[in-house]
Amino acid sequence: MKIRHLTYNYPKNHKLIFDNLSLSIVPGKVNVLIGMNGEGKTTLFDIVSDLVKTDAEMNDRVPIKDILYQIQGVPILSTINGKSLAELILCSSGQYHLKDITPKLFEPLLGNDPDSVRKIAYLWRMQYGKMSPGERRWITILLYCLINKSLYLFDEPTAGVDRYSANQILRQIQMLNKRKKKTIFIATHQIEDVAYFSHFQIHVLAHGQIVLCEDQDNWIKEAKKSKLPFLKACINDLIRCRTE
Repeated sequence: MKIRHLTYNYPKNHKLIFDNLSLSIVPGKVNVLIGMNGEGKTTLFDIVSDLVKTDAEMNDRVPIKDILYQIQGVPILSTINGKSLAELILCSSGQYHLKDITPKLFEPLLGNDPDSVRKIAYLWRMQYGKMSPGERRWITILLYCLINKSLYLFDEPTAGVDRYSANQILRQIQMLNKRKKKTIFIATHQIEDVAYFSHFQIHVLAHGQIVLCEDQDNWIKEAKKSKLPFLKACINDLIRCRTE
């Protein structure tokens, strides 16, 4: 999917969010969008998913029905348990029936990870409101990964959770890409998330444009040429993560 000449400002606000932005989402790969808070990552996702209309040039566009978009802050009734959450999300997709919804459904995605299999069985009976923030996010992302789509948009999936939970979430997203060759577009401002993936395309959003687009082998070399303080801080944080 390619976006060209994207210029956009919020209604009733003349300040440009995007200024002639271009973006190419690499199919079959984990695409990581990084940028400081307030740069417009969520707005860009809204445009990619066609929630926000623009006059930008769009090529190889993915149909809306083939996009799964995980947004932040979706309210979930605190008294429903993991089983009911699974029924709600999976049956609403139209790809599953109630008889399909059992913990065994998750095993192919979890791989040879007995701890995660036991965790699903544990959360299956637990009320959503009694789960930790990391557990809520993990089981929700896991359910989204079970829905068959062409493009998956994950907006700050690790925000507000501890590092262990974040890595569990990222593992499921990586498994979705590796096992099913799905195209992933994940937004984050936490460089630790980038460090988790071995193969990816990184897109750096700053000042209304994609200022850097490189693969896992070249992005650090190119980022070092940048004068953006944000990118310099990202590189330092990434080096720290790899040495810990």
